[in-house]
Amino acid sequence: MNMMSGIYKNIIIIGANSAGLAAANQARRIDAGLDIKVFEKGNYISYGSCSLSYYISGIIERIDSLLNYPPQYFMEKRNIQVFTRQRVNSVNTFKKEIIVNTDYAGGFTDEKFSTVYNYDRLVICSGASPVLFNIEGIHSKNVFFFRSVEDAINIRSFIEKNSPEHAVITGGGYIGLLAAEALAHKGLKLSIVELKDSIFSDYEPEISGIMQSAVTGAGVNLITGSRLSRINANSNGICYSATVENLRQNHGENLEIDAGIVIMAAGIKPNTSFLKGSSVELDSRGAIKVSHKQQASHPNIFAAGDCCLVKNIVTKSYDYFPTAGNAIKSGRVAGANAAGEDDIYAGSAGTQVEKIFGYEFARTGISLKEANEYMFNPIKVSGQFSSHVGVFSPSEKISIVIIVDKNSRKLLGAQMAGKAGVGKRIDVFATAITAEMTVDDLYMTDTSYAPYISTVPDAVNAICGKAVLLLKK
Repeated sequence: MNMMSGIYKNIIIIGANSAGLAAANQARRIDAGLDIKVFEKGNYISYGSCSLSYYISGIIERIDSLLNYPPQYFMEKRNIQVFTRQRVNSVNTFKKEIIVNTDYAGGFTDEKFSTVYNYDRLVICSGASPVLFNIEGIHSKNVFFFRSVEDAINIRSFIEKNSPEHAVITGGGYIGLLAAEALAHKGLKLSIVELKDSIFSDYEPEISGIMQSAVTGAGVNLITGSRLSRINANSNGICYSATVENLRQNHGENLEIDAGIVIMAAGIKPNTSFLKGSSVELDSRGAIKVSHKQQASHPNIFAAGDCCLVKNIVTKSYDYFPTAGNAIKSGRVAGANAAGEDDIYAGSAGTQVEKIFGYEFARTGISLKEANEYMFNPIKVSGQFSSHVGVFSPSEKISIVIIVDKNSRKLLGAQMAGKAGVGKRIDVFATAITAEMTVDDLYMTDTSYAPYISTVPDAVNAICGKAVLLLKK
């Protein structure tokens, strides 16, 4: 145990999901004598938000299947106090105290009935909230956000009770597409409204084009370059249609589409509004600025998860990477250091993978646009490869795009799409980026082979071999 760990006896953690509970558990491992309190504004803790769409679709029948641990587990097994329905309203960094309001029967108490708690060390793991839009009709009874357990329960309950035929989803990123697939599974007719000219806009066109074909091929009405401008509701506050404005036209062109339910899924933002006036430094989007030790601008405050920035191991800048892996790892570092340790979180390549409409999509590292912005000398190499030897069973095509720096020959980024074998290979690329390997190194890496699983050479070796040839020219 670090000699400094005994100095800090009172640790408060804001947020009881992946990052917050990882921080609490790590602090407890370091010091059994710590007083650890965790405050969570919602009813539920310790769940994977990536699985919520499967509850909405009915593939997962019971919501408690997604809940890893109840609050009492942490008190009984870890001596960690977890308080649910407790919203932190503000942080006073001078007095080292937080002000907390309690949720009674679905409504938080007035601030004058708040409770004050003091801390020696504070760990902020408050997560992220859906992006809100000032749209007429957004408070209609059948307009929902898609972020929390409560959101998933409300969406599924409404569908089962009211059997809507048409759904409108705002946002063509991961969140919106997961919601779309869940509602498609329930038999709804879908329209996705995306502000940008394509869905998956942070992917290279070779990959986002595959997703676009998969979405439209599933019968989804995809409306890009447009925004939801109004939600039309009846006198009972029930939405029946949505008005969409085409932003490609100089004066706009309105389109009205049926909407028995609307899902707002146009991105998330750091949940840090309670830090207003606290002097904790935030970036332009509201994410907490942290060091490589997950330390905020105050020496006794740490942060982790979707509320803060993460070091990008490719560009060396600090970016916003709201992933479960980052939340858990940064949470452990924040918790350890709050307890007196001196751990470091090296950073992230922003690795993601998801399976949507029958395809696996994945990325790690940076895009060609980002590589140019950060003054690399990049080239993009793309190709299609077989998932395995097709003579035994039908193989699937995997589309791969890699970004390589011509000067150093290092791999900067990789993106993939296919019906099988993507998840296995994106982790190879992520490892190569973390180790700062060149494409020459990765081309010669001894990847595994079995006819049912891969090819010789594997797709990873093959795309890097193609890059090596291009670099020789």
